[in-house]
Amino acid sequence: MVKKILFIQNRTGIKRSNFFDHWENIHAPHMVKVLKPKKYILTFFEEDFENGCCGMAELWFENEKEYQDAMERRKTEYGSSDNWHDVAKAWPDPDRYEYTGREIKIIDNT
Repeated sequence: MVKKILFIQNRTGIKRSNFFDHWENIHAPHMVKVLKPKKYILTFFEEDFENGCCGMAELWFENEKEYQDAMERRKTEYGSSDNWHDVAKAWPDPDRYEYTGREIKIIDNT
């Protein structure tokens, strides 16, 4: 299982509440349809970090190939049709904001 962690920035001039609402209720459901991840988790930061990062997305895929295939689907007109770029710098700098990880659960009482 591959976990991609992406830190997301809000654009200047967009209210955080509007940004979070769009991300959770429009962008995320659309990306689930396009990317088809095994798991998708959003974390909204209470304060801005790293010059405007205000949240992160965790996307889980079976392997790196599934992730790469998902990113190709995202490049299509359908993949970018939710106006996300009007409200966010989605994955603004992959070298700085995209990380691959393997989660090690120490405890999970859910």
